[in-house]
Amino acid sequence: MVKTIYNKTYRMTNTRWIVGNGENMQLWFDNWMGSSLATMLKLSTHLFPHLKATLAFVITDGKWDIPRIILDFPLVAAQIMQVTLPVSPLLDKCAWIHSPDGELSSKLAFQFLNPVPPNLDWATDIWRPCIPPSHSLIFWRFMLSKLPTDENLQLRGCTLVSMCPLCYNHADSSTHLFLECAFSQTIWHWLDTKLQRPIPLAAPTSLLSCIPQRCSSQLRDVLVAAIVHSVHAIWLARNVVRFNATSVTIHATMAKITSMIAMSGAISKGYCLRSDVVILENQFVSPLHRRVWDIIPVVWKPPSSPWVKANTGGSVRNLMAACGGIFRDSHNTFFVGFASNLGRVYVFEAEIMGLMVAMEYASSNRWTRLWLESDSSSAVQAFHKPSLIPVCLRNRWHNCTHNGMFIICSHIFREGNVCANGLAALGHDLNDTTWFTLLSPSLGPDFSRDRNELPNFRFS
Repeated sequence: MVKTIYNKTYRMTNTRWIVGNGENMQLWFDNWMGSSLATMLKLSTHLFPHLKATLAFVITDGKWDIPRIILDFPLVAAQIMQVTLPVSPLLDKCAWIHSPDGELSSKLAFQFLNPVPPNLDWATDIWRPCIPPSHSLIFWRFMLSKLPTDENLQLRGCTLVSMCPLCYNHADSSTHLFLECAFSQTIWHWLDTKLQRPIPLAAPTSLLSCIPQRCSSQLRDVLVAAIVHSVHAIWLARNVVRFNATSVTIHATMAKITSMIAMSGAISKGYCLRSDVVILENQFVSPLHRRVWDIIPVVWKPPSSPWVKANTGGSVRNLMAACGGIFRDSHNTFFVGFASNLGRVYVFEAEIMGLMVAMEYASSNRWTRLWLESDSSSAVQAFHKPSLIPVCLRNRWHNCTHNGMFIICSHIFREGNVCANGLAALGHDLNDTTWFTLLSPSLGPDFSRDRNELPNFRFS
């Protein structure tokens, strides 16, 4: 029932046809270019009853045969020419644009009709095995302003006189208690010194911003635990003064926080770097270094003649993707390399795009044997399971794999794919696909290692 209502209500705006043989698609009214042709040409509605042609009407021998009436609109005609037609017959497919494989399930329909609220970045950070859930719960309620402070009780209709139990200088509210109170600020300044990093107090969400995006797993556990335990200790001190009518010293609170941080650090299953040792020892946490069980040499191997080998890679930074690749022959000679900025796509799509660019280049040069190599096992698997390919790339992938070449694809660890990944990283600074006939100087040392078949090492 959900799927039926879904299709009737949202079909035109949330589906798109993937062109096959064109026999099941309406030329003028189906969305196969991002919008229907009738909408793009702004046709009068009185013409609609006479427009009954299918898309197959403008396809001849697998190529576009655009009629004169559309050629009079050059921008529309150019957009049609950019739609990839399959080199061999495929069925037309109506794809749900919010699904990678184009299929519409009841689950996707429900999620679309009932959108999930956006995830809070900090919410996944505070729930850790090394932190007691009761402490994480207090922090979670603090971030959502749901703690029963006087301010929140007043909002619920309670009439009371409010005063901060820790400083007696301000009304009791979450912002004041945890960020502005003299008692709390003393705690945070002390923690600044212990963690060797400033803790911003501008807003509740800024507390966790002192944790670097990239750090060792044990250090991250300790830093998050320090913030969470401090908030819990401040809340506990407030409640002791409020409900037990006893005083709480700052030194007692600091000692409690220190012991809780040490406990979390001891429970943590993470590993640290050498640069983290001083910070961890300041928290009375024993550094836990990763044990290397296996050292695997990874060597790039040249192809045998007359094969050409293309190593490709994908890269994603700040949700923006790029891909790159390098072509070499049996003598380890550099043929050509490429780097391409792909915009906002997933990393798997970036890996697939790199493979397709390599296949298209090889086909344009009439090479008959191409060895593809990627450090993405999912991309390699796509050759055996085409259903993994995103539906928007279906035709292009089909054309690449049905171009008459002998193609093999193998997986290599990223330690042996350094040149391709280096070119993919260069793609972030480009506007489009760029081809390099000369090797970039930044890739010279890695290329030389590959050429001399020297190993890089993978630790596991």
